[in-house]
Amino acid sequence: QISNFDSLSRMADVAARLEAVVARLEALASTINVGGGDAGGAAPSGTAAPAAKFVEVYNEFLENEVAAFVKAAGSIPGVSELGINSMAETFYSEIGKTLTMAADCSKPDQKVLMEKMKPVMELFPKAEKAVFKRGKFNNHATAWKEMLQMVNFLFVPKPRGFVEDSYTLPDVYLNRILVAAKKMEGEEKTNNQAFVNTAKAIGVFFKDYVKKYHAAEIAWNKKGGDAKTWTPGAAATGGAAVPPPPAGIAGPPVGLAPPPAAISSDSPKKETSAGGMSAVFAEINKGSAQCESAEAGGATAAFKLKKVTKEMKKAMKKQPGLKPKAKKKVEKKTVKKVVKVKPPSCEFRRGTWWVEHMVEDKKVEGVELKHNVYVFNAQKCTITIPGKIKSITIQGCKRATIIFDQVISTFEVVDCESCKVFCREAVPSVAIDKSKGTQVNFSELAVENLPEIVTSNISETNIVLPGKTSKDDPIEIPLPEQYKTTISGTNGDWNTDTTMVSHSG
Repeated sequence: QISNFDSLSRMADVAARLEAVVARLEALASTINVGGGDAGGAAPSGTAAPAAKFVEVYNEFLENEVAAFVKAAGSIPGVSELGINSMAETFYSEIGKTLTMAADCSKPDQKVLMEKMKPVMELFPKAEKAVFKRGKFNNHATAWKEMLQMVNFLFVPKPRGFVEDSYTLPDVYLNRILVAAKKMEGEEKTNNQAFVNTAKAIGVFFKDYVKKYHAAEIAWNKKGGDAKTWTPGAAATGGAAVPPPPAGIAGPPVGLAPPPAAISSDSPKKETSAGGMSAVFAEINKGSAQCESAEAGGATAAFKLKKVTKEMKKAMKKQPGLKPKAKKKVEKKTVKKVVKVKPPSCEFRRGTWWVEHMVEDKKVEGVELKHNVYVFNAQKCTITIPGKIKSITIQGCKRATIIFDQVISTFEVVDCESCKVFCREAVPSVAIDKSKGTQVNFSELAVENLPEIVTSNISETNIVLPGKTSKDDPIEIPLPEQYKTTISGTNGDWNTDTTMVSHSG
């Protein structure tokens, strides 16, 4: 029976021999690859690398959809005076520069990216200023302000989800422009319709574009240069570009391997690769006489790479130190997300009451006819707005109740869930967008002048009207969510007729 010591000794010899084999294989690989170059072959230094596909697609977008929107915005005098057409040119071209930088550079830190996007960031206060002018073209300005939000797809972790949620943000204001355009005539009507159609086309483009090219994150070039030194039309430094040869010295011909290095007479000659792998394995089995010599220590069995015997396996079992240690399972610590709770606030700034992050009941005191009220992120509370006021907007609220007396312009509900609205006296227009479970209640006084209700992307939305008498229960009417469109006509003269779907059981 072979002793444990002999077994371990043989195993050590086997390991040493395997290391020698690996060294020879590596040496053979280096001789085979000398002068061979990369199989794919790099592009010649004199030729420019082709632009990334997502950059080409975006450039086509600038020439088509963006150019059409700029033209439409410029054709409406009031919109052009607000500077929307010039802002659009700057906005979308700067996004294009950033995408070109992504194709050339590795991902920079947030600070560098924000510095590169400075021209875009400067557009936000300009758009906000246009909205606060509150004129005939307020819907155009507000729609454009919502379109600016699309730039955030360059910063968020999952751009696809963000864009799919955001590309319809301007729709509520664009739809108002379409409604107003029905009363217009001639060129004015055509220009406003073109403004709406081109704006919606831009949103649809971003939804499809980000889904195809930047779904998980922006496609930065992992092997690219430094974005900090990048400028439009020039490559960033820090890449793997090979410097040109000195003046007067021609580089190697394109497609040919470089000449082999000179070999001195003193250095040992490398084996040629004529034998390939067969030569390596022939050398492994060669020279058993050398293996059996006194210098080799009689390690013939090790050099012939015999299989591990049962005795060797038993020896390993008896030696605890030789057994591979089992990996300890590391329990993953679950880190609970800490949601920052912002303090409630109610303050008056530039003609608007900003009521934000309310979690307890609040009565907004001191409102006047020219004031607006904006309620954001109210949770499980009641907001009361007494008196006559210009407009009210609630956004991002959940299970909140809004009670008001009279609005002379419009009441808007945007991106809310399970909210109730009570109108005590009058409201001419109600707009509900991207909301679920909204209930709008009208008093007996409010129904004397019935409001116009505009909805988009809604579900489980009802209006509540008074019964025949004060003793009767209120009547709850659901607003339609499904529609059926029929197409009629021939030879290019087509018409559509859309009706709501009704279910009878």
